[in-house]
Amino acid sequence: MPISSKYAILSNDKKTIVLPDDVQQWLIGVDRFVVVMEHDELILKKTHVPQALDEMVKRDTPPISSDDLDALIHESRK
Repeated sequence: MPISSKYAILSNDKKTIVLPDDVQQWLIGVDRFVVVMEHDELILKKTHVPQALDEMVKRDTPPISSDDLDALIHESRK
């Protein structure tokens, strides 16, 4: 992705930042971010919140094999 060189706009109440269209497109499907402030920089990093293991394993399904459970645990730790 090319670096965005357009301005973001801060609302009057200082609670909302309006991002350039290309940045908004980059954020599709993401609703959480890590915000890093360093000197005069503000960095947004996408975060991917993994599903909780109990969400991945449905209670109404039969028990899964040890190999499948290991794979789920490994995937949840990514």
